[in-house]
Amino acid sequence: MDNKKNKIRQSCKLKGKKSYSDNLDELGEEELFDGLLGYGLFAEKIPPFLSSEKFLSFCKSPPPKFTFSTAQKKYIHYESMRNINIPRVLAIPNPIAYRNQCFILSNNWSKLQKYFKEKTKNRKHKISRIHVRKIDNTSRIFKTCHQEMDDINLNDCPNLLSKHIFEMNYKNFITDDNPEPDLLIDKNYIVKADISSCFPSIYSHSIPWSLVGKTEAKKNKKDTEWYNKIDVKTRNLKDAETNGILIGPHSSNLISEIVLVAVDEVLSKKYSYIRNIDDYTCYVKTHKETEQFLVDLSQELGKYNLLLNHKKTEILKLPIASTKHWIRKINAFVFPSDKGNLKLNEVRAFLDIALDLMSENKTNSAILNYAIKVLSNKKMAENAKNYFVKTIHHLVLIYPYLIPLLEENVFDAFSVDAADIEKIANNIFAIGKDKKLYEAMSYALYFGLKYDFKLIDNLYEIIEKNRDTVLMTLAYLHDKKFSGSSTEKQYETLAESLIDDIDEYWIFVYEVLAKESLKEEWKTMKNEGVSFIKDGFIEKPNPHKK
Repeated sequence: MDNKKNKIRQSCKLKGKKSYSDNLDELGEEELFDGLLGYGLFAEKIPPFLSSEKFLSFCKSPPPKFTFSTAQKKYIHYESMRNINIPRVLAIPNPIAYRNQCFILSNNWSKLQKYFKEKTKNRKHKISRIHVRKIDNTSRIFKTCHQEMDDINLNDCPNLLSKHIFEMNYKNFITDDNPEPDLLIDKNYIVKADISSCFPSIYSHSIPWSLVGKTEAKKNKKDTEWYNKIDVKTRNLKDAETNGILIGPHSSNLISEIVLVAVDEVLSKKYSYIRNIDDYTCYVKTHKETEQFLVDLSQELGKYNLLLNHKKTEILKLPIASTKHWIRKINAFVFPSDKGNLKLNEVRAFLDIALDLMSENKTNSAILNYAIKVLSNKKMAENAKNYFVKTIHHLVLIYPYLIPLLEENVFDAFSVDAADIEKIANNIFAIGKDKKLYEAMSYALYFGLKYDFKLIDNLYEIIEKNRDTVLMTLAYLHDKKFSGSSTEKQYETLAESLIDDIDEYWIFVYEVLAKESLKEEWKTMKNEGVSFIKDGFIEKPNPHKK
């Protein structure tokens, strides 16, 4: 085992440090297209029953005479729960419009690589810490890091599956630099700032402004120019609206980088800072410099019609701890039985600390999120496990933000019985129904499909009034599996009533209706066997059923 660990350590270390442009240069045009379209259409916050891999295969070998519509499209709205109890509105774009955007980005990838290289050259460190990059470790290393090497920092061996090219909070301390210690030297203040509603505020015309300059872009407004093509295809995801890019699809992270590295190019000549998408942390010597940074940042953002979020601006006097206070307290907890099975009193004490810290930090449920992930990697005595599962059952009903953690960090990590999962799912669905939390209801149905139990009898009557696309689709799959053909006609009638607004409900309408009821490209895709539902969630026809 030790030899295996050492080999993986050495393999990771041989990669060496990489610049921003080095990361992008590792991606080829086809890899960019595959990564964005096949693995970046659906936001990670959505219950993981959707996939665009079959659609990617279709797009790479479309049938003869098939043309991808260039018209502007609307999109599906999806509300995701957050730890501050204010939902984030995510988007699921029309797949054809998204394919067109991915195609134009990949088709002009060499130009974009050149642009990024020019904007980020001569940097002492990578300013942008979260960006599109190739994350290509094999499934085996992913599996080994989790199951056999828990004493190795997972950041040393990135835990991404094959084709992903973007992951939030992705860090690799072997290939990435770690500039913060150097940036602190001889500095007395830190300035923290972020952009107000960044993605919803990005003006589509600011894409060509960034790529070739505002003067050149305004002079050449022809749609035949490569930079204007990116603008047009990005607008077409939002019904031709110029204001805002969608939150959810991975292409938006690439679009935001096009604009924000242009801001970095100017600011980096004067200031030492890092940026996590739209969050800035700047290191300066005097209080006057803190104020000037905010003025200069606001001015540069203004060139692209972006504004600072002044409510979140902070000026902090150094020195300060490098890790959040609550993370340090949680990590400082010593499990006496850490090398064996945790006892009930240890699990209870750890969760009590997390709850106390949460109450001290404005009921920030991200603290519980972190604590649950810590415990999910531990082995527990049977009574400790039972206590943990029941406590999490209690907490997710109060803090629905935690629900997406259940599958990996509770149910699968501790092999929870399906009967217990069913109780939790029923309670989640009831809370979701009462508070109109469609994501909670969707996850409850997802759990029923994955762990094979029927959730509710009168499901159609509940979801028909809500018209949430993801919820309706999961309800359809649930009833198709557990109620058979008795409710199928109702779903078909509902889908037919929405066909004129298909862009806003496309997953549901497309998956429910037969190809004869669909129009244009949808019919061809259906005929070619394209589905956006993962195979494990599609009820297969029973050949013995009459």
